[in-house]
Amino acid sequence: MTKYYYSYNTEGNAFLGKYPALKNPRRQSEYLLPSMATFVEPPRTKDKEIAIWNGTSWDIEPDYRGETQINIETKESSIIDYVGEIKSGFQKVSEEMALDILTNTEKYKIIDKKFVDISDTEEYTQYMKLKEIEIRKSEITQELLELDSKRIRAICEPSVKDETTGETWLDYYNSEVERLRTELKKLNET
Repeated sequence: MTKYYYSYNTEGNAFLGKYPALKNPRRQSEYLLPSMATFVEPPRTKDKEIAIWNGTSWDIEPDYRGETQINIETKESSIIDYVGEIKSGFQKVSEEMALDILTNTEKYKIIDKKFVDISDTEEYTQYMKLKEIEIRKSEITQELLELDSKRIRAICEPSVKDETTGETWLDYYNSEVERLRTELKKLNET
């Protein structure tokens, strides 16, 4: 019958592997035990768990090493390089979610010290509508500035835009200004 020892690392005592033990050449009934090892078999672990030697027995701890975490306060993401529960002030997330939190901050709200995607809520829908209105207001303001300079030119150099209707460029620019101001007024009322 082969006897096994179970080794653990020097950094955190995490289980490394199972190896056949060598017999003690001086006492054939005993086996040699290397440092950082035990004859106590670790319990079976599930996915994302690891056995940790506590000096007398094995404890099971979460193991998220290699996965992404995000700092809730700074929104900086990093790779988890430790065994155990996620540190206070951090949240385990997918790489995609970490990037989304950085690029679409308004989609997330901190609830119970965790980022929560609120994009399916009425609050977010309302926020996006208001944001779209502000963008359109800015576009209208820019268009009005451009039309004002065109109207000045049309006053200085009067010419007909449409021969069939007799509409001048100034008349056309004035009607565009009126249309945009009406749209801007409606947006300001919402």
